[in-house]
Amino acid sequence: MMRCTLTILSLLFLPALAGAHHAIGGNYEANTVIEIEGEVTDVIWRNPHVQVSMRVTGPDGEVQDWDMATTSLSNMRRWQMDPAFIAVGDTIRVAGNPARRGGQGMYIRNVLTARGEEVLLGPNIEPRWSDRLIEMAESRRLAVGDTSEPELGIFRIWSNPDNIPLLIRRNWGRIPENRPNLTQSALEAVDAFVWERDNPLRNCTPKGMPAIMEAPYPFEMRREGENIVWHNEEYDTIRTIHMSSDTSAEDQPDSLLGYSTGRWEDERTLVVTTTNMNWGHFDGLGIPTTTDSVLLERFTLSPLGDRLDYSMTFTDPEIFVAPVTFAKHWIWFPDAAVNPYECSIAAED
Repeated sequence: MMRCTLTILSLLFLPALAGAHHAIGGNYEANTVIEIEGEVTDVIWRNPHVQVSMRVTGPDGEVQDWDMATTSLSNMRRWQMDPAFIAVGDTIRVAGNPARRGGQGMYIRNVLTARGEEVLLGPNIEPRWSDRLIEMAESRRLAVGDTSEPELGIFRIWSNPDNIPLLIRRNWGRIPENRPNLTQSALEAVDAFVWERDNPLRNCTPKGMPAIMEAPYPFEMRREGENIVWHNEEYDTIRTIHMSSDTSAEDQPDSLLGYSTGRWEDERTLVVTTTNMNWGHFDGLGIPTTTDSVLLERFTLSPLGDRLDYSMTFTDPEIFVAPVTFAKHWIWFPDAAVNPYECSIAAED
């Protein structure tokens, strides 16, 4: 008979959770790890989170049905992990973070498969049970870009390194050193925000600017006529950067992504200014924005074409006392692809 091992194994903070999709930190207990073992009854390979159902039988014969989530199908693709490691009918062991709402829910970090292999579902995940590991490809773990085709310039598919912090730190508006740069109205909005009630990202609702720029999935930069298109896998987002000197944001409608105009500062640096943004959220975690906000971005290509450095400066006098600046980078893997996101809704998203 399968044993239920609902023992709390540790109270250690998981670094990977801090850099994960916002829904994870909002729905699961980051500081608690539990294990269970049971039979897989259903697997749904989907975005934004793969869903796993499992039937667990306790030592007293009590049967529990667990509904769990793990990383996205898009992440598995970019990590080059074959999802065939789990199938309905398998008896497996999993470890992860329990649901905040209680009951039989978990965000899975580790899987011990029916074949005795351990799957590490994210960066910085330590093995628990086996030295036979299934994990992201070495090139993704090392996060070193390819230098073979510098002539492509900025126009290629860029990938997010997994071992760098979020572009906008989670709960930025609640960190004491940041709060003095929020206006009184912004502070009130942050303090009133309740994730379970106010989460703007549930049910496959697309992100707007500027938060979409921290999306962890591959994106392509390509030319379309005189303009540049930024196509991110997350939510199949397509953003146009207008490069003509004749273009202007005046008389343009407000939208989730706003209206972007670009110019080349030099042969390796693209400077983009975006206005007319009406998503209404800065980070999706309580900081609001207004349609008077302005975003200034710089995309700078490395000399060998293996890295794209990025910075954003966001100005919104009704929200921030002074402009705020954030930075990150992406790297180039020739085998990366922008796949259809095909988000589908689950009850806990």
